[in-house]
Amino acid sequence: MKNRVTPLYPTVVFVVLLLLVAPSAFFQGKNLPMWLFGAMVVTMVMTFVWTKIVLRGISVRRIILEPAKVGEPYVVRYEVKNISRWIAGFSLWIEEQQTKDSTWQKHFRKARGWIMEVGAGETVHGEAIFWPTSRGEATFQFVRITTSFPFGMVRSSKLIRQDVVVLVKPEVKVLRPSVLNAIVSSGPLGQRSNRRGRGGDDFFGLRELVGGDRLGDIAWKASARRGELVCIQRSKPALPRVRIVLDLTTPTSALNWESDLRKLEEDAISLCASLVVEAVRQEQEVALSVLGFSIQGVDSFHSSQRHVSRLLSSLARIQLDNTREPIQLRALASMKQSGLVVIRPDRSEPIRSIKDAWYFTASQFKELQRSAERSVSA
Repeated sequence: MKNRVTPLYPTVVFVVLLLLVAPSAFFQGKNLPMWLFGAMVVTMVMTFVWTKIVLRGISVRRIILEPAKVGEPYVVRYEVKNISRWIAGFSLWIEEQQTKDSTWQKHFRKARGWIMEVGAGETVHGEAIFWPTSRGEATFQFVRITTSFPFGMVRSSKLIRQDVVVLVKPEVKVLRPSVLNAIVSSGPLGQRSNRRGRGGDDFFGLRELVGGDRLGDIAWKASARRGELVCIQRSKPALPRVRIVLDLTTPTSALNWESDLRKLEEDAISLCASLVVEAVRQEQEVALSVLGFSIQGVDSFHSSQRHVSRLLSSLARIQLDNTREPIQLRALASMKQSGLVVIRPDRSEPIRSIKDAWYFTASQFKELQRSAERSVSA
């Protein structure tokens, strides 16, 4: 912990007034200027001593509940405890301290919390609302609590070290539903993905005929009664599968683009995150493959919110400054029996080992958003 006194602008005003009163008090020898000068000095000393005594009994604990997400407000809560039995604290400001080892200032805008009063022996809670600006791992170190009560002439502060890392997930935009519908519901990829789990001789139910069904699956008697072709469902239908491939094998400096290259890569990551969320919203199983970086635990297919959180956390931990790894054939071998979406930052180049895939670039991110669809229709 560190304690220090930091002057504020009211202190400058007070010093200027003190310098104006001092010559009149000492050289003219009048009682009124002397009393005024003495009162000003005593007031300043009382403020300094009082703030130091109050902060001596104040402790702060930072409370982090969940990861942050770019584009959404993030609340950091603070538990303020006053261990003093007799002295209360008033007008306490809480803010995060910037140091050379902290990185939160790169991912959040500045914010601070305010507590009106914490009584003797009491514990109160305050909060500060931060606004995330970029994904990654934000490191917090020191919490500073400040007060200038009662007169606001001198501000005393206290630094408390509490190291914590907050994960900031990439920005997620609402995409047009037709994007994934085109990938899963039509074409050879969608038919191959939807045909999973149709084996066996058990009778599960009847359903409408869709593209890719065989003649042996048609229930001819039921079709004659209904007047339309229906098929026998021999097992519980499996959810469609979509694998999203984020191709980051090209280093930032080698991208074929004229504008901000790093922003282009960040848009590609945000597009990937938005596709993951949209796939689960449409009740599809989704898996993620990141080419260029070694990321574990994202290759399996699931459709739960926990799986989405795990995928977004993996995207948040990508360090674009690290050395890119070449494409491994082992990673491409498992990209079958699912709809494939390949996302690249700069340009769309088909990968030789991946066939029948949909390719998107970061420059298409705005066009694929639902807001863009509304503006075009309007």
